[in-house]
Order: sequence, then C-alpha cells, then structure tokens
Amino acid sequence: MRPINEIIVHCTATRPEWMADKPTAAKVAEIDAWHRQRGWSQVGYHYLIDRDGTVAAGRPVEKVGAHVKGHNKGTIGVSLIGGHGSAESDDFADNYTPEQDAALRKLLASLKAAHGITKVSAHHDYAAKACPGFDLKRWLGEPAKPARTSPAQSTTVQASAVQIASGAGGAVAAVGALDGAAQLIAIGGCVLVVLLALWIMRERLKAWADGRR
Repeated sequence: MRPINEIIVHCTATRPEWMADKPTAAKVAEIDAWHRQRGWSQVGYHYLIDRDGTVAAGRPVEKVGAHVKGHNKGTIGVSLIGGHGSAESDDFADNYTPEQDAALRKLLASLKAAHGITKVSAHHDYAAKACPGFDLKRWLGEPAKPARTSPAQSTTVQASAVQIASGAGGAVAAVGALDGAAQLIAIGGCVLVVLLALWIMRERLKAWADGRR
C-alpha cells in the first residue's frame, strides 16, 4: 500500500437530476468514461457518493489518483455527485442531500481510521475552483444532519401542502359569496387551481425521491 496522509473532497459538478433514473454504477461508469477521454487510465476519484448516500469505489486506493494536479501522490480523492453551479462558500445542504452528508462523514471516519489520516482538504484549497461546492472546514465542525425518511421532512413539499390548504380555504369562502352562473365559473376556476397545485406537489415529491429536495 502506498503512503496516504490526506483526503481531498471533490464534486462531479453535475446537476441534481443528472442520471437520476440510473443506478450509481451507471453514473460511475459515465464519469469513468469522461476521465478516460482526458487520457487517464480510469476514473480519477477513489470514491464517489451518490445522491441517495450510496458510496461507490472508483480507482483502487492503492493506486495514485487523478483528482488534484500536483497533489495526487499520498492522497485519496472522494467525490460527491452533484454540485453544479455551487460556490466554495456554500453550505453543504445547498447542493447535497442529508444522505450524502451522513455517507461522507462515515467514509471520512473510516478512511482516517484505516490509514491514520489527520488531514482532510477541499479541492478549492489547491486550485482556483469552487469544488467541492461547500465550505468544507465549516461543515466538518457541524453536527451530522439526520437523513430524510419521509417526504413530510421536505420543506418544499410542506410548502405545497400549505399552499393547497390555504387556496382551498379561500376558494370555498369566495364561491360561497356567489350565486348562479358566477358560482359555476368560480368553481371551475378553483378546480383548475387545485389541479395545478396537485401537479406541483407531484413534481416536488418526485424531486424529493430523487434527492433534489
């Protein structure tokens, strides 16, 4: 085994919905193909963490990675899937899921124990990049975020429920004040509004399932 003294955290800079319907292995294979196109022997990261917290092996740890120019020797590269449009000052939760939060903490602890590593750095510590798309030092000092187990924990889903309830309440009051044809027209409009709200709720539930909310 080669000497290892540092872990460097990265991101793939992909959108939250990127290959959302594909298994982690397919995403790793795609990233591997990108890196081979650059002339590398295989994927440059040693580990990748998917949106649902799945940890996948990339390049074998015993091999020098290809993830930070000038800092590949003696390091392990760990990359989070996501991070498109992120900034180095962002909070972790701005671009990644609670499942990734828990998985990264667990992986870092495991690697540090296995290799006696004490130093964990961000890609942007060595290059003029936003990668990994959050303030790593600040995140390391924060408590772990609990993983989501129910759509009710999603703030956007909660907002949709509140919007539907408020809209329904207001509509009932408004329709009650009308009569005849005006009441029928108002009811038709209310139905359309409720259908739109339900469609938005469905899309937010899908986003939650994909780890985007």
